Amino acid sequence: MTIAENIRRIRRAAGMTQDEFGRLAGVSSMAVSQWENGRAIPRMGTIEKISLALRIAKSEIIEDDVVPDNAIIAASNHDRFSSESLSIKAAPLAKVPVVGSTHAGKPHLPEEFDELPEVLVPQFLLDRDPDSYAIEVDGDCMDRICPPGMVAIVQPGIPAKTGDVVVATIDNADSIMRRMTVINGDLILSPESHNPEHMNLYITAQDDRQVKVEHVAYFQSREAL
Repeated sequence: MTIAENIRRIRRAAGMTQDEFGRLAGVSSMAVSQWENGRAIPRMGTIEKISLALRIAKSEIIEDDVVPDNAIIAASNHDRFSSESLSIKAAPLAKVPVVGSTHAGKPHLPEEFDELPEVLVPQFLLDRDPDSYAIEVDGDCMDRICPPGMVAIVQPGIPAKTGDVVVATIDNADSIMRRMTVINGDLILSPESHNPEHMNLYITAQDDRQVKVEHVAYFQSREAL
């Protein structure tokens, strides 16, 4: 299938209108229409935003192939999140520890557990990074792509790059989830929220604070798998 056909199929499988899909992707409904008619193609940053929001691989959008049977759609529209699956083949699963929570709002201390609970995730995530772990999302600062109560799968062994969603730890204390941009050594941590009160967090290259960022690869509800 072409990119246009892939986008149309993915949107319809999620039960979304072109306007709703556009809001999820951060574009107009006209842009979505142009994608589906083959008159334009989305930028890679937009493709990544769609893949994260709907919990599908970027290759499922850009490759000449059908949407794979093991794709799981996380959003039935831009405001109502549920776990729906396409007609699928079973995917191998594995367990990762849920190490605490990260606040998609104001920074706060990560939680500590005496005994770590576990959540099932697709096996390919552990194949890619055996140190993968899960963290619960609290707050609405990233609710355009990940509503509160979801579980984010973090892969510390995968280098985070500009455009990635990351979990950031500041001075070994505060844990937040944002989309990361790096410009000339300066770090920008941006919210993706329906709440306009949330603002970017800027950390310059000269800032004395110690910042650790880890790549967020996947979102799911605890019950999704």
